[in-house]
Amino acid sequence: MNPKDKYSLQDWAQLFLLATVAAETKNVSLVTDWVSQHSTAHDLPQPSGNDIKYLIEEALQFLEKFSENHIDNMYNR
Repeated sequence: MNPKDKYSLQDWAQLFLLATVAAETKNVSLVTDWVSQHSTAHDLPQPSGNDIKYLIEEALQFLEKFSENHIDNMYNR
């Protein structure tokens, strides 16, 4: 299965935004709801609590690395 068949860039952006909210508020319900709804809509398995925790951690790590790269690129033009 090609991930592009199940997730658009807008989907990823929304999930990343919800992950940042979850990290700030310590409330993962928005991420859980979004992933559950998306899984149902696209015939994917329902997530477990560990899946949600992992998604949030991975999204935050990706955003941190993106931020580092952007800053490095701006300084090293």
